[in-house]
Amino acid sequence: MKSKEIVEKIKNLIVMEGLNVGDRLPTERALSERFGVSRIIVREAISYLKAIGVVESRQGSGNYVLKLPAPEESFQENNSAIEYDLDELIEAREILEIAIATFFLDKFTHQMIQDMESALHSMELNFLQGNIREVIEADVKFHHIYAQSCRNSIVYDFLDHLTNYMKSRIWLVLKRDYLWDNGYQKKAVENHRRIFRAVAQRDGEKLVQALKVHYDSIREHLEL
Repeated sequence: MKSKEIVEKIKNLIVMEGLNVGDRLPTERALSERFGVSRIIVREAISYLKAIGVVESRQGSGNYVLKLPAPEESFQENNSAIEYDLDELIEAREILEIAIATFFLDKFTHQMIQDMESALHSMELNFLQGNIREVIEADVKFHHIYAQSCRNSIVYDFLDHLTNYMKSRIWLVLKRDYLWDNGYQKKAVENHRRIFRAVAQRDGEKLVQALKVHYDSIREHLEL
């Protein structure tokens, strides 16, 4: 898994280059070029290192060593492990949700649509109030309801598991540090509103397009 490999490479970099607590890491762009991976992967690895207290970010300055990593150090809490490379997780969720839009749009019930609207409203309200955890909870609920429509336990279980990754500690760090500015959040709310409208209108073509826009927006912002 690329993300776990990059975690180890950054830990080795800290040790081999003799960085001390308080020293600045190379920029994320430099790490991306150095290790030959996307910035999405670097940012997932950095977020993991922040979650285990090895790295901290300073607004407008970069990432700094908070403590020196032990070679055997790992973080095994169930809600904080790297389960998937983030770029592949985003791609898998997009594929599965497009499949639902293509094959199961007629399975959405009136109650599901109402519940999606309620989750969307919660996203909007909590974003305005600056409640990041509540925004994530509402976002997850929105996609849980969407996944339920397929009425296929295998598709649902897999998609539900991927969506639950958004509740992990790593995703919370990612969201806070890379996806919590006003510009992105306004776009995210609008993207979810576009998905909701397409579902409510039973318009499969618009729904597929809305899903592509939503996931492209996440990828683009994580690569900035």
